[in-house]
Formats: sequence, C-alpha cells, structure tokens
Amino acid sequence: MSPETPRRPAALQSEVVKADFFDKIGYSTVWEDERIIEQGLAPAPGERALSITSGADFSLQLLLYDLEEVISVDFNPRQNFLLHLKKAALVGLDHDTLWQFLGLRECRNRVELYRSLRQSLPSEARTYWDAHTGDIARGVLRCGTQDRYLHLVGRAIRFLQGPKTVAGLFSAAGLDAQREYFSRHWNGLRWKALTWILFNRRVLDMAFHKDHFRYAHAQEHPAVLLRRQAERVIRDIPTRDNFYLYWLFYGTYPDKERRCPAWLRSSNFEKLRKNSDRLCVRTAELETFIFEQPTGSIDCFNFSNIFDWVSTEAFVELMGQVVRTARPGARLCYWTNTVNTRRELAVACRTYPRLEERRALAEEIYRVSRTPGYSSCTLGVVR
Repeated sequence: MSPETPRRPAALQSEVVKADFFDKIGYSTVWEDERIIEQGLAPAPGERALSITSGADFSLQLLLYDLEEVISVDFNPRQNFLLHLKKAALVGLDHDTLWQFLGLRECRNRVELYRSLRQSLPSEARTYWDAHTGDIARGVLRCGTQDRYLHLVGRAIRFLQGPKTVAGLFSAAGLDAQREYFSRHWNGLRWKALTWILFNRRVLDMAFHKDHFRYAHAQEHPAVLLRRQAERVIRDIPTRDNFYLYWLFYGTYPDKERRCPAWLRSSNFEKLRKNSDRLCVRTAELETFIFEQPTGSIDCFNFSNIFDWVSTEAFVELMGQVVRTARPGARLCYWTNTVNTRRELAVACRTYPRLEERRALAEEIYRVSRTPGYSSCTLGVVR
C-alpha cells in the first residue's frame, strides 16, 4: 500500500475496546515518563500534535510548546471528559486551588468548586461529572482504575515493608547509598513474596482486563517481569526526585515547583492557561480518526502504549497511515507494557521506507525512565 494513497485498513480495531475496563475512567494520570515528550518528540512552535488522551497529562503538557494545535484522541469518552475537567480547572482556578481540587492537597469543597466550573464543560462531560460527584469529592486524580491499583500496590508495600523503610527510599544521598539501602532494607523475602501476589496474572486480569495482556510474553511470569522493572527503578534511578514513585506511595507529589508532572508545575501554569484554546478533543478510535486526517498534516504523534493491544499486521497498517499524515520530519513515540510483546518499529520501516527508528535516543530515555511497568519506549521519525 502506498502511504500517499489512503484506504481504510481492513481490520485495525482491537478487541480491547470492548473490555469492561473502558466502561469507566481507566487512567486518571499518565504513568509513562514525561521525558518522552520533551526529549523524544521535541515539539516546536507552530507544529500540530496528535496525542492519545489516556490520563490527559501529555495532551496538556504538549500545550507548553506553543504548538498550533494539540489534537487529543481517545475512543473512551470518559478519558476525554477527564481532560475537559482538567482543562476547566486549569483555566478556572488559581494554582493552589487546582491542586486541592484534583486531590493533591486537602480540600473540603471540591464539589462546590466543580459547580463553579461545570458551565465551561461540554454538555456530555457536564452530564458525566454531574453523575460522578463522588469521584470529584475524593479528587479526580484518584478515580482511574489504574491509579487505584497503583495506590493499592503502594499501600500494600508501605504496610509490609513499613512506612519508615519506604520513606528511606526518598532520603538516600546518591545512587551508591540508594543501592546499598535497597540491598540492606528492601530486597528481602517480604518484598519478593508481595510481588508474587500483586503482579501475578490473575490479579492483573482483575485489576485491568485480560485483553490488556492478549499479546503477553509466553516465556516469563508477569510477576518476574514486573518485579525486575520495579527493582530497576527503586535501585538504579534516583528516588529523591522521582515524583512517580512518590505518587505511588503517597497519592500526591512532593512539590509544585519541580517534582510533579509538567502540566501541574507552578512555573508552567500561566502558559498553559494562555494556550488552552489550542487543545482539540476528539472521541474516536484512532484507526478511524487518523484515516480522516489530511496527508502531511501532523508533526508529533504520542501513541502512549496503545500498540500493546493490536496485532503486528494491524500495527504495520496503522504505521502506513502515520507516514501518510506525517509532515516531513514528524516524530512518533510509544511505550510497551512490561508484560506484553513489543511491536517492533523496524518491521513497519521495511514496508514504509520514509519511516526511521531512533533507537539510540529511545534506549537512553528508557534507561533513565522513572516509572516501572514498561519494558521499552520507541521513537521514530518520518523523513
């Protein structure tokens, strides 16, 4: 198929869209390391980006780069309802109140704050949140299925390892001290037993959905794979500044200036408000939406980890549409869940010669990635 001649792929839809996991908000934050946006996609002023909404953090982060437009797409309308609410809170509240409203600081009047914001929401989002004020009262960053699972993991670890042991992770002075701390205080029988419980396939299927792991590795047990990734982060990545781990254990971020997602930093607040009208939110399956886009119209593609749930054939077909809709020099990124089989960009590159993998940069970003749960990230460029 020529990437210049669009045709609707025969069978790109993943069965995961039917999973009951997506009958609700699956993700209320983004668990992938945000360095993939700044260093991997390297957005530039005046460009157009297409971003999977997911927990909405990356779609909002992209507004920091003075893009012409950020198109945020998700087939689950509830993820987009969350994005609309985050945007409304960003525009309608001061920075301190934004943190309180989201659930990152103590707040007794979140529902009242929501009522002050609801008229700025699209009607469908307003209807949804009117019916889910309990999630708002608890803080919407806690409502995602994945985030609830992560906080369950964090609470279980704090209980069995002990609060002081967990707190010690964030006070180690340098990697040598951190590795010694891991060896002496963390890497014992309780830790290994806990990972067998929390990361076994049955628990993962209940917490998410079995279709999430349709293309799982057959060779190794998921608990072994996930423990290996968790230990990489706890042992080999500096924990003092790792706000992802802090979110896991404490359900908030250490500070508003630096150790939190880019879209929540005080230094970025005014710029995000200024650029908020450049955000376009669409509810659609990516395969359908990208087919409708003009040839040569997009500069950045953030695909999250959506290719975990499609076959190699569907992945290659979709990359053809990426090449068609990409402007020269366009960049793309995606992640692979630790449990699943990676979709190799090199396979698509053989079919579409304009597509080139940026493996060295991707490996460097992954090497210092602050989040467990992923076995790799992938970067590509369309020449």
